[in-house]
Amino acid sequence: MRKSLLAASLLLSTLAQADLLDALQHYERKDYPKATAEFTQLLPLGNEVAAFNLAVMSYKGEGTAKDPVKALAYFQLAAELGDTRAAGVISSISKQLSATELQQADEQSHLLLEQVLVKTLEEDNSDRVNFPEVVSRKAPAYPKDAAHKGLFGYNVLRFVIDEQGNVSAVEVLGSFPAKTFDKASIRAIQSWKYAATGQKHQGKVALHYSLGPLSKHKVTQFMQKNQLVEYALAGSPQHQYMLGTMMDLLATNANYHVNVDKDLPVEVSKELPEQFFSRNSSFKTRIEGFYGSAEVNTNEKGVITRVVSSDKMELQQASALLVGKELDEDASQGHYKLWADPGKVAVVEPVITLSQLHSGHYWWNMAAKNGSLDAQRQLAAFSPQWENYLLLNNDPQVQTWSGVRKILQGDKVEGQLLLDKAVAQNYELAAELKATL
Repeated sequence: MRKSLLAASLLLSTLAQADLLDALQHYERKDYPKATAEFTQLLPLGNEVAAFNLAVMSYKGEGTAKDPVKALAYFQLAAELGDTRAAGVISSISKQLSATELQQADEQSHLLLEQVLVKTLEEDNSDRVNFPEVVSRKAPAYPKDAAHKGLFGYNVLRFVIDEQGNVSAVEVLGSFPAKTFDKASIRAIQSWKYAATGQKHQGKVALHYSLGPLSKHKVTQFMQKNQLVEYALAGSPQHQYMLGTMMDLLATNANYHVNVDKDLPVEVSKELPEQFFSRNSSFKTRIEGFYGSAEVNTNEKGVITRVVSSDKMELQQASALLVGKELDEDASQGHYKLWADPGKVAVVEPVITLSQLHSGHYWWNMAAKNGSLDAQRQLAAFSPQWENYLLLNNDPQVQTWSGVRKILQGDKVEGQLLLDKAVAQNYELAAELKATL
Protein backbone atom coordinates (compact mmCIF):
# COMPACT_ATOMS: atom_id res chain seq x y z
CA MET A 1 0.00 0.00 0.00
CA ARG A 2 2.80 2.42 0.84
CA LYS A 3 4.25 2.17 -2.69
CA SER A 4 0.95 2.75 -4.46
CA LEU A 5 0.02 5.53 -2.06
CA LEU A 6 3.29 7.32 -2.58
CA ALA A 7 2.94 6.90 -6.33
CA ALA A 8 -0.53 8.42 -6.21
CA SER A 9 0.74 11.35 -4.18
CA LEU A 10 3.52 12.03 -6.65
CA LEU A 11 1.05 11.98 -9.55
CA LEU A 12 -0.86 14.84 -7.98
CA SER A 13 2.06 16.77 -6.57
CA THR A 14 5.83 16.75 -6.64
CA LEU A 15 5.73 17.48 -2.92
CA ALA A 16 2.56 15.97 -1.43
CA GLN A 17 1.49 17.12 1.99
CA ALA A 18 0.98 15.19 5.20
CA ASP A 19 -2.74 15.35 5.89
CA LEU A 20 -2.98 15.37 2.15
CA LEU A 21 -1.42 11.94 2.28
CA ASP A 22 -4.40 10.70 4.30
CA ALA A 23 -6.71 12.33 1.79
CA LEU A 24 -4.92 10.58 -1.06
CA GLN A 25 -5.47 7.26 0.67
CA HIS A 26 -9.19 7.97 0.73
CA TYR A 27 -8.95 9.13 -2.88
CA GLU A 28 -7.17 5.96 -3.91
CA ARG A 29 -9.96 3.91 -2.33
CA LYS A 30 -12.51 6.10 -4.14
CA ASP A 31 -13.83 7.33 -0.79
CA TYR A 32 -14.37 10.77 -2.26
CA PRO A 33 -16.43 12.28 0.60
CA LYS A 34 -13.60 11.67 3.08
CA ALA A 35 -10.98 12.83 0.59
CA THR A 36 -12.93 16.03 -0.02
CA ALA A 37 -13.30 16.62 3.73
CA GLU A 38 -9.56 16.14 4.28
CA PHE A 39 -8.60 18.48 1.44
CA THR A 40 -11.10 21.11 2.56
CA GLN A 41 -9.77 21.12 6.13
CA LEU A 42 -6.36 22.13 4.80
CA LEU A 43 -7.57 25.19 2.89
CA PRO A 44 -7.55 27.62 5.86
CA LEU A 45 -3.87 26.75 6.32
CA GLY A 46 -3.06 28.04 2.84
CA ASN A 47 -2.40 24.56 1.47
CA GLU A 48 -2.11 25.06 -2.29
CA VAL A 49 -1.86 21.34 -3.03
CA ALA A 50 -5.17 20.66 -1.32
CA ALA A 51 -6.77 23.39 -3.42
CA PHE A 52 -5.28 21.87 -6.58
CA ASN A 53 -6.63 18.42 -5.73
CA LEU A 54 -10.12 19.76 -5.00
CA ALA A 55 -9.97 21.42 -8.41
CA VAL A 56 -9.06 18.11 -10.07
CA MET A 57 -11.96 16.33 -8.34
CA SER A 58 -14.43 19.00 -9.41
CA TYR A 59 -13.15 18.95 -12.97
CA LYS A 60 -13.29 15.15 -13.25
CA GLY A 61 -16.55 14.80 -11.34
CA GLU A 62 -15.05 12.56 -8.64
CA GLY A 63 -17.46 12.38 -5.72
CA THR A 64 -19.47 15.23 -7.18
CA ALA A 65 -21.01 16.35 -10.44
CA LYS A 66 -18.55 17.69 -13.00
CA ASP A 67 -18.33 21.43 -12.44
CA PRO A 68 -15.75 23.31 -14.56
CA VAL A 69 -16.69 26.63 -12.94
CA LYS A 70 -16.00 25.29 -9.45
CA ALA A 71 -12.87 23.59 -10.72
CA LEU A 72 -11.58 26.85 -12.18
CA ALA A 73 -12.25 28.61 -8.87
CA TYR A 74 -10.16 26.03 -7.00
CA PHE A 75 -7.39 26.15 -9.62
CA GLN A 76 -7.31 29.95 -9.25
CA LEU A 77 -7.07 29.55 -5.48
CA ALA A 78 -4.22 27.05 -5.88
CA ALA A 79 -2.38 29.52 -8.13
CA GLU A 80 -2.94 32.35 -5.66
CA LEU A 81 -1.45 30.18 -2.90
CA GLY A 82 1.62 29.40 -4.99
CA ASP A 83 0.95 26.21 -6.95
CA THR A 84 2.89 26.67 -10.18
CA ARG A 85 1.03 23.89 -12.01
CA ALA A 86 -2.30 25.71 -11.92
CA ALA A 87 -1.56 28.44 -14.50
CA GLY A 88 -1.64 26.16 -17.53
CA VAL A 89 -4.85 24.44 -16.41
CA ILE A 90 -6.52 27.79 -15.73
CA SER A 91 -5.72 28.93 -19.26
CA SER A 92 -7.13 25.72 -20.75
CA ILE A 93 -10.39 25.70 -18.75
CA SER A 94 -10.98 29.43 -19.21
CA LYS A 95 -11.18 28.94 -22.99
CA GLN A 96 -14.07 26.52 -22.48
CA LEU A 97 -16.23 28.84 -20.36
CA SER A 98 -18.51 31.75 -21.17
CA ALA A 99 -17.98 35.26 -19.83
CA THR A 100 -20.73 34.67 -17.25
CA GLU A 101 -19.11 31.42 -16.08
CA LEU A 102 -15.70 33.08 -15.84
CA GLN A 103 -17.19 35.77 -13.63
CA GLN A 104 -18.83 33.11 -11.45
CA ALA A 105 -15.50 31.33 -11.10
CA ASP A 106 -13.78 34.57 -10.07
CA GLU A 107 -16.46 35.22 -7.44
CA GLN A 108 -16.14 31.71 -6.03
CA SER A 109 -12.37 31.99 -6.00
CA HIS A 110 -12.53 35.23 -3.99
CA LEU A 111 -14.88 33.60 -1.48
CA LEU A 112 -12.50 30.65 -1.11
CA LEU A 113 -9.51 32.96 -0.65
CA GLU A 114 -11.32 34.78 2.16
CA GLN A 115 -11.43 31.50 4.08
CA VAL A 116 -7.62 31.15 3.95
CA LEU A 117 -6.18 32.29 7.26
CA VAL A 118 -2.47 31.81 6.51
CA LYS A 119 -1.29 33.28 3.22
CA THR A 120 2.23 34.58 3.89
CA LEU A 121 4.87 34.07 6.56
CA GLU A 122 5.98 37.45 7.83
CA GLU A 123 8.15 37.48 10.90
CA ASP A 124 6.72 39.20 13.96
CA ASN A 125 9.15 41.83 15.22
CA SER A 126 6.94 43.06 18.04
CA ASP A 127 9.08 41.50 20.78
CA ARG A 128 12.15 43.38 19.54
CA VAL A 129 10.75 46.83 20.21
CA ASN A 130 12.64 48.54 23.05
CA PHE A 131 14.10 45.22 24.18
CA PRO A 132 16.43 45.76 27.17
CA GLU A 133 20.21 45.43 26.84
CA VAL A 134 21.86 42.20 27.91
CA VAL A 135 23.81 42.35 31.20
CA SER A 136 24.74 38.66 31.40
CA ARG A 137 23.62 35.71 29.31
CA LYS A 138 25.42 32.45 30.04
CA ALA A 139 25.18 29.48 27.72
CA PRO A 140 23.30 26.46 29.10
CA ALA A 141 25.24 23.58 30.62
CA TYR A 142 25.28 20.53 28.36
CA PRO A 143 23.31 17.71 30.07
CA LYS A 144 25.75 14.95 31.06
CA ASP A 145 23.53 12.15 29.79
CA ALA A 146 23.07 13.85 26.42
CA ALA A 147 26.81 14.50 26.16
CA HIS A 148 27.58 10.88 27.05
CA LYS A 149 25.27 9.68 24.29
CA GLY A 150 26.62 12.22 21.82
CA LEU A 151 23.17 13.79 21.34
CA PHE A 152 22.66 17.11 19.63
CA GLY A 153 19.47 19.11 19.80
CA TYR A 154 17.39 22.23 19.91
CA ASN A 155 14.93 24.26 22.02
CA VAL A 156 12.67 27.20 21.20
CA LEU A 157 11.57 29.13 24.28
CA ARG A 158 9.63 32.21 25.31
CA PHE A 159 10.26 34.12 28.51
CA VAL A 160 9.24 37.20 30.51
CA ILE A 161 11.69 39.78 31.87
CA ASP A 162 10.53 41.70 34.95
CA GLU A 163 11.04 45.35 35.82
CA GLN A 164 14.43 44.64 37.44
CA GLY A 165 15.75 42.79 34.39
CA ASN A 166 15.35 39.28 35.81
CA VAL A 167 13.69 36.44 33.91
CA SER A 168 10.49 35.64 35.78
CA ALA A 169 8.86 32.97 33.57
CA VAL A 170 10.06 30.57 30.86
CA GLU A 171 8.26 28.07 28.65
CA VAL A 172 9.59 25.60 26.08
CA LEU A 173 7.74 25.93 22.77
CA GLY A 174 9.71 23.40 20.76
CA SER A 175 12.09 20.60 21.70
CA PHE A 176 14.28 18.15 19.81
CA PRO A 177 14.90 15.43 20.84
CA ALA A 178 11.79 15.64 23.00
CA LYS A 179 12.56 17.05 26.49
CA THR A 180 16.29 16.21 26.24
CA PHE A 181 17.54 19.77 26.71
CA ASP A 182 14.47 21.43 28.26
CA LYS A 183 15.71 21.62 31.86
CA ALA A 184 19.15 22.90 30.86
CA SER A 185 17.61 25.61 28.66
CA ILE A 186 15.16 26.73 31.33
CA ARG A 187 17.86 26.90 34.03
CA ALA A 188 20.12 28.93 31.76
CA ILE A 189 17.46 31.45 30.75
CA GLN A 190 16.31 31.86 34.35
CA SER A 191 19.86 33.00 35.18
CA TRP A 192 19.99 35.62 32.42
CA LYS A 193 20.11 39.26 33.44
CA TYR A 194 18.98 42.30 31.48
CA ALA A 195 19.15 46.02 32.14
CA ALA A 196 16.42 47.18 34.54
CA THR A 197 13.89 49.31 32.67
CA GLY A 198 11.04 49.48 35.16
CA GLN A 199 8.89 47.60 32.66
CA LYS A 200 8.21 43.97 31.79
CA HIS A 201 9.31 42.54 28.43
CA GLN A 202 8.67 39.34 26.49
CA GLY A 203 11.45 37.51 24.63
CA LYS A 204 11.89 34.43 22.49
CA VAL A 205 15.03 32.47 21.72
CA ALA A 206 16.26 29.33 19.97
CA LEU A 207 19.04 27.40 21.72
CA HIS A 208 21.06 24.81 19.82
CA TYR A 209 23.12 22.04 21.41
CA SER A 210 26.06 20.27 19.82
CA LEU A 211 29.46 19.05 20.97
CA GLY A 212 31.44 21.02 18.40
CA PRO A 213 30.66 20.81 14.68
CA LEU A 214 28.04 18.18 13.91
CA SER A 215 29.27 14.88 12.55
CA LYS A 216 28.19 14.31 8.97
CA HIS A 217 28.21 10.56 9.59
CA LYS A 218 25.96 10.79 12.67
CA VAL A 219 23.55 13.25 11.05
CA THR A 220 23.30 11.19 7.86
CA GLN A 221 22.83 8.01 9.90
CA PHE A 222 20.04 9.64 11.92
CA MET A 223 18.28 10.95 8.83
CA GLN A 224 18.52 7.60 7.02
CA LYS A 225 17.39 5.60 10.06
CA ASN A 226 14.28 7.77 10.41
CA GLN A 227 13.85 8.19 6.63
CA LEU A 228 13.36 11.91 7.19
CA VAL A 229 13.62 13.07 3.58
CA GLU A 230 11.60 10.18 2.13
CA TYR A 231 8.68 10.56 4.54
CA ALA A 232 8.84 14.35 4.47
CA LEU A 233 8.51 14.31 0.68
CA ALA A 234 5.68 11.78 0.99
CA GLY A 235 3.88 14.22 3.26
CA SER A 236 4.32 13.14 6.88
CA PRO A 237 4.01 16.27 9.08
CA GLN A 238 6.01 14.66 11.88
CA HIS A 239 8.91 13.96 9.53
CA GLN A 240 8.62 17.40 7.92
CA TYR A 241 8.77 19.03 11.34
CA MET A 242 11.77 16.91 12.35
CA LEU A 243 13.54 17.53 9.03
CA GLY A 244 12.98 21.28 9.45
CA THR A 245 14.49 21.12 12.91
CA MET A 246 17.46 19.16 11.57
CA MET A 247 18.08 21.64 8.74
CA ASP A 248 17.83 24.59 11.11
CA LEU A 249 20.21 22.86 13.52
CA LEU A 250 22.72 22.20 10.74
CA ALA A 251 22.57 25.77 9.45
CA THR A 252 22.98 27.25 12.93
CA ASN A 253 25.94 25.04 13.85
CA ALA A 254 27.73 25.45 10.54
CA ASN A 255 30.61 27.90 10.25
CA TYR A 256 28.82 29.27 7.20
CA HIS A 257 25.86 31.60 7.02
CA VAL A 258 23.08 29.94 5.02
CA ASN A 259 20.93 31.98 2.64
CA VAL A 260 17.90 30.32 1.07
CA ASP A 261 17.02 31.06 -2.55
CA LYS A 262 13.37 30.25 -3.23
CA ASP A 263 14.03 30.27 -6.96
CA LEU A 264 16.46 27.35 -6.82
CA PRO A 265 14.87 23.98 -7.65
CA VAL A 266 14.08 21.73 -4.68
CA GLU A 267 16.15 18.76 -5.83
CA VAL A 268 16.48 15.77 -3.52
CA SER A 269 20.06 14.73 -2.85
CA LYS A 270 21.39 12.01 -0.59
CA GLU A 271 24.39 14.17 0.22
CA LEU A 272 24.19 17.08 2.65
CA PRO A 273 26.21 20.19 1.77
CA GLU A 274 29.80 19.85 2.99
CA GLN A 275 29.67 23.42 4.34
CA PHE A 276 27.29 22.25 7.10
CA PHE A 277 30.20 20.34 8.63
CA SER A 278 33.14 22.68 7.94
CA ARG A 279 35.33 23.44 10.95
CA ASN A 280 37.60 26.34 10.03
CA SER A 281 35.72 28.75 7.77
CA SER A 282 34.67 31.48 10.21
CA PHE A 283 36.92 34.01 11.97
CA LYS A 284 36.79 37.21 14.02
CA THR A 285 38.00 40.70 13.28
CA ARG A 286 37.65 44.10 14.94
CA ILE A 287 35.94 46.83 12.92
CA GLU A 288 35.65 50.05 14.90
CA GLY A 289 32.14 51.46 15.01
CA PHE A 290 30.41 48.50 13.36
CA TYR A 291 27.51 46.72 15.05
CA GLY A 292 24.54 44.62 13.99
CA SER A 293 24.92 42.42 10.94
CA ALA A 294 25.78 42.95 7.28
CA GLU A 295 26.48 40.94 4.14
CA VAL A 296 29.46 42.01 2.04
CA ASN A 297 31.41 41.10 -1.09
CA THR A 298 35.23 40.98 -1.20
CA ASN A 299 37.87 41.18 -3.92
CA GLU A 300 40.86 38.90 -4.57
CA LYS A 301 42.75 40.45 -1.62
CA GLY A 302 39.94 39.94 0.88
CA VAL A 303 39.04 43.66 0.88
CA ILE A 304 35.35 44.58 1.17
CA THR A 305 34.16 46.09 -2.10
CA ARG A 306 30.41 46.27 -1.47
CA VAL A 307 27.91 46.08 1.40
CA VAL A 308 24.97 44.04 0.12
CA SER A 309 22.70 44.50 3.14
CA SER A 310 22.73 45.78 6.72
CA ASP A 311 20.15 45.39 9.47
CA LYS A 312 20.96 47.62 12.48
CA MET A 313 22.92 50.32 10.66
CA GLU A 314 21.78 52.28 7.63
CA LEU A 315 23.25 50.82 4.43
CA GLN A 316 25.09 54.06 3.67
CA GLN A 317 26.55 54.19 7.18
CA ALA A 318 27.63 50.54 7.07
CA SER A 319 29.18 51.05 3.63
CA ALA A 320 31.23 54.02 4.89
CA LEU A 321 32.60 51.85 7.72
CA LEU A 322 33.17 48.62 5.85
CA VAL A 323 34.08 49.28 2.21
CA GLY A 324 37.86 49.19 1.87
CA LYS A 325 38.41 47.14 5.04
CA GLU A 326 40.53 44.01 4.66
CA LEU A 327 38.82 41.06 6.29
CA ASP A 328 41.40 38.32 5.88
CA GLU A 329 43.85 37.24 3.22
CA ASP A 330 41.92 33.98 2.82
CA ALA A 331 38.58 35.80 2.45
CA SER A 332 39.06 36.52 -1.24
CA GLN A 333 36.44 36.85 -3.96
CA GLY A 334 33.61 35.89 -1.68
CA HIS A 335 30.31 36.72 -0.05
CA TYR A 336 30.46 37.08 3.75
CA LYS A 337 28.18 37.72 6.71
CA LEU A 338 29.42 39.92 9.57
CA TRP A 339 27.80 40.57 12.92
CA ALA A 340 28.90 42.21 16.15
CA ASP A 341 27.50 43.68 19.35
CA PRO A 342 28.42 47.35 19.96
CA GLY A 343 32.10 47.62 20.92
CA LYS A 344 32.78 43.91 20.29
CA VAL A 345 34.76 42.09 17.63
CA ALA A 346 32.85 41.01 14.55
CA VAL A 347 32.25 37.39 13.65
CA VAL A 348 32.75 36.75 9.93
CA GLU A 349 31.27 33.74 8.12
CA PRO A 350 31.22 32.90 4.42
CA VAL A 351 27.75 32.76 2.89
CA ILE A 352 26.36 29.76 1.03
CA THR A 353 23.14 29.83 -0.94
CA LEU A 354 20.96 26.72 -0.92
CA SER A 355 17.48 25.69 -2.06
CA GLN A 356 14.49 25.52 0.27
CA LEU A 357 15.13 21.80 0.69
CA HIS A 358 17.82 22.81 3.21
CA SER A 359 15.66 25.39 4.99
CA GLY A 360 14.21 24.63 8.41
CA HIS A 361 11.58 27.32 7.89
CA TYR A 362 10.46 25.72 4.64
CA TRP A 363 9.86 22.31 6.23
CA TRP A 364 8.23 23.77 9.33
CA ASN A 365 5.87 25.61 7.00
CA MET A 366 5.11 22.37 5.16
CA ALA A 367 4.41 20.57 8.45
CA ALA A 368 2.25 23.43 9.72
CA LYS A 369 0.19 23.55 6.54
CA ASN A 370 -0.40 19.84 6.98
CA GLY A 371 -1.76 20.14 10.50
CA SER A 372 1.29 19.72 12.76
CA LEU A 373 0.47 21.59 15.97
CA ASP A 374 4.14 21.63 17.01
CA ALA A 375 5.11 23.32 13.75
CA GLN A 376 2.18 25.73 13.94
CA ARG A 377 3.13 26.77 17.47
CA GLN A 378 6.75 27.18 16.46
CA LEU A 379 5.81 29.43 13.55
CA ALA A 380 3.32 31.32 15.72
CA ALA A 381 6.26 32.58 17.77
CA PHE A 382 7.49 34.42 14.64
CA SER A 383 4.44 34.79 12.38
CA PRO A 384 1.35 36.88 13.20
CA GLN A 385 -0.77 34.84 10.76
CA TRP A 386 -0.04 31.52 12.45
CA GLU A 387 -0.57 33.17 15.81
CA ASN A 388 -3.99 34.44 14.69
CA TYR A 389 -4.89 31.03 13.27
CA LEU A 390 -4.14 29.29 16.57
CA LEU A 391 -5.99 31.99 18.52
CA LEU A 392 -9.06 31.32 16.39
CA ASN A 393 -8.63 27.64 17.25
CA ASN A 394 -8.46 28.39 20.99
CA ASP A 395 -4.89 27.15 21.50
CA PRO A 396 -3.98 27.83 25.18
CA GLN A 397 -0.22 28.18 24.65
CA VAL A 398 -0.62 30.85 22.00
CA GLN A 399 -3.41 32.52 23.99
CA THR A 400 -1.02 32.78 26.94
CA TRP A 401 1.90 34.40 25.14
CA SER A 402 -0.25 36.58 22.91
CA GLY A 403 -2.06 37.75 26.04
CA VAL A 404 1.25 38.56 27.74
CA ARG A 405 2.43 40.56 24.74
CA LYS A 406 -0.79 42.55 24.53
CA ILE A 407 -0.65 43.43 28.23
CA LEU A 408 2.97 44.56 27.91
CA GLN A 409 2.01 46.67 24.92
CA GLY A 410 -0.75 48.37 26.92
CA ASP A 411 -3.83 46.44 25.73
CA LYS A 412 -4.65 45.02 29.17
CA VAL A 413 -8.29 44.22 28.46
CA GLU A 414 -7.60 42.01 25.43
CA GLY A 415 -4.52 40.52 27.08
CA GLN A 416 -6.37 39.53 30.24
CA LEU A 417 -9.16 38.06 28.15
CA LEU A 418 -6.70 35.80 26.32
CA LEU A 419 -5.07 34.73 29.60
CA ASP A 420 -8.50 33.97 31.04
CA LYS A 421 -9.27 31.73 28.06
CA ALA A 422 -6.03 29.81 28.61
CA VAL A 423 -6.70 29.55 32.37
CA ALA A 424 -10.16 28.15 31.61
CA GLN A 425 -8.37 25.33 29.75
CA ASN A 426 -6.25 24.63 32.86
CA TYR A 427 -3.07 25.97 31.29
CA GLU A 428 -0.95 26.43 34.41
CA LEU A 429 1.51 28.99 33.07
CA ALA A 430 -1.37 31.29 32.10
CA ALA A 431 -2.58 31.41 35.70
CA GLU A 432 0.98 32.04 36.93
CA LEU A 433 1.57 34.89 34.49
CA LYS A 434 -1.83 36.44 35.10
CA ALA A 435 -0.99 36.71 38.81
CA THR A 436 2.27 38.56 38.09
CA LEU A 437 1.24 40.93 35.30
